[in-house]
Amino acid sequence: MIDRKILFRGKFLIKVLALLAILYYLCIKLKIYQYLHLLELYINEIVLTATLILGTLIFLDISLELIREFFEKRGELRDYPIFASVFKYVTWFVAGLIGISILYHDIGSLLMSLGIIGAALTFALQRPIMNFAGWINIVITRPFKINDRIHIKNIGMGDVYKIDTMHIYLREVVGEPTGRTLIIPNAYVLTNAITNYTKGSPYIWDNVKVVVTYESNFEKAKRLVLEACEEVVGDLMKELAEIWRNKPRPFTSAKVYDRPILRVNFLERGIELKVRYLVNTFEWAEVKTEILNRIIEKIRREKDVEIAYPHLEVIYRPKEKDTSKEHLKPPSPT
Repeated sequence: MIDRKILFRGKFLIKVLALLAILYYLCIKLKIYQYLHLLELYINEIVLTATLILGTLIFLDISLELIREFFEKRGELRDYPIFASVFKYVTWFVAGLIGISILYHDIGSLLMSLGIIGAALTFALQRPIMNFAGWINIVITRPFKINDRIHIKNIGMGDVYKIDTMHIYLREVVGEPTGRTLIIPNAYVLTNAITNYTKGSPYIWDNVKVVVTYESNFEKAKRLVLEACEEVVGDLMKELAEIWRNKPRPFTSAKVYDRPILRVNFLERGIELKVRYLVNTFEWAEVKTEILNRIIEKIRREKDVEIAYPHLEVIYRPKEKDTSKEHLKPPSPT
């Protein structure tokens, strides 16, 4: 029995010989050898083009390695593939223009033609170009990154989960996640204000407001509100204060608080007690709910502290009878 490997190699060799015979026949019939003499006239252009291609490959190899290290140092390696792809296209586009200028000797006409074509493409692709410019701005300036919680003016709030060359993708948050996705053109970052709730630190200042009546025990009300808040976030604020005291901060003049802060304001219906505290931006809804629950439980146990609410109180006072004119009335008939 003939070995299958030997049979395969025999068939492969026959195919190669047949291909070479076909190519030789075509070269003779098409007189390709005559065209080879023409290459001598363009030998300089061919060498320059080959050198340009080789130089572009070496430039890309060095540049992409440096760009990769840049993204790796910033901890944003997931953005490298997209940026590298765009960088390759731009580099080869420039190399192509240089190559055309080498082969096309009338450089003035070439530049004019490219200028007209470029202006037409810019006008036709204005929005995609703006989106691409917005993406470049995001990659370079980093106003936000994946997993940040941001708010874009006139759009809404959400958690960033994807950024491509044309759009930003947010998981919508209205108080809490809604399950919807916001797809926003990158051009919005160039023209709209952006609030980043997690840049530098995921902890933000939040507050809870409680209004008590003017008849309430004011000092006790303050103590109850502060106690409820400290029971929930007190330990966290102490840990954060200890970290921030020993760590460089962008706002060096900002005071570090290790406990919740109470603010007081007068309203028509009562005294407003506003307690401010630090909380993780991804947990603020749960934390606020827990603080409010504890405040309500504490106030319900007290008889001299009452939560104020808009209502109308009617005080009835009966009119006193005037007896000074009793003698002026006519006598009643008998």
